[in-house]
Amino acid sequence: MEIEIYGVCALVVIREFMLFVLVILILLITEASSYCEEIVLIYDKATYELKVKRGEEVVAKFLAGHGVQSPLPKKRRGDLTTPEGFYYITAIRPSQQYFYFIEISYPNWNDFSWAYYRREIGWSDLERREGKKLGYAIGIHGGGAFRWERGRANLNWTQGCIALNNEDLKKLLQWIRPGNKVYIVDTNKDLFDLLKKFAYPILVRPLDFWEGALYLKIDDKTFWYFRLKETKAGKRVLIWEEWKGGYQTRREESIGEGRFNPELERELKMSFVSKIYNLLKPMEEKDLEQWK
Repeated sequence: MEIEIYGVCALVVIREFMLFVLVILILLITEASSYCEEIVLIYDKATYELKVKRGEEVVAKFLAGHGVQSPLPKKRRGDLTTPEGFYYITAIRPSQQYFYFIEISYPNWNDFSWAYYRREIGWSDLERREGKKLGYAIGIHGGGAFRWERGRANLNWTQGCIALNNEDLKKLLQWIRPGNKVYIVDTNKDLFDLLKKFAYPILVRPLDFWEGALYLKIDDKTFWYFRLKETKAGKRVLIWEEWKGGYQTRREESIGEGRFNPELERELKMSFVSKIYNLLKPMEEKDLEQWK
């Protein structure tokens, strides 16, 4: 009888131990999966705020400055503006002047395509990805989010980079590494101007038209598709499609100048910015021979 009791007790202890181990494993897997989500940086030129995000979670926010205020993104070397679009961190290195310098992959393929459309670079520059005319050494550095000038804080003091206070930059360095994605937006802009710097170019003809598209994942079943076209004459066309479970559930075409009705425009803009890290296949390259 005692042997049976001891045997039952042993089985209970083993079962409880196994349950404990299972719970610990589940917690470890959950924690590990959350850390597996990629860190991305999102900087809004309108709010001067740099967000560090892991999936939906905002893990840090910093005040930051950038280049001169302009309704236009960066176009060329020396214009002192900050680019807009999707980039990668390419290098992180100490800087005597700015504490640390986090270089990003400007100019990207979208930047090249718009410069080619404006005829600021030629065919050979496009083929060779020669970007010196567009600028280089753009990134995130220290030295202060602002400079005091004439009794006020000037947040637009850089030559095109994003600037942080050194203490904030020190915190940022804990989260990042080369390869992390960087998204630079200006939420003061309308939807078309916001999207055009993230779309991958499909077909471009110098001083004629620029056409591109992008895909955005909203959730596991919902995807958005945007198609944009801008012509030399100033005409803009914007198409938005919503797809759920492989079926198109909605389609809208701009009513003029690349705009939707104000309510839809606001809804799409807010959702795009909040889900920007879910862009699919950004800046996909096409057959350049069609661009001649």
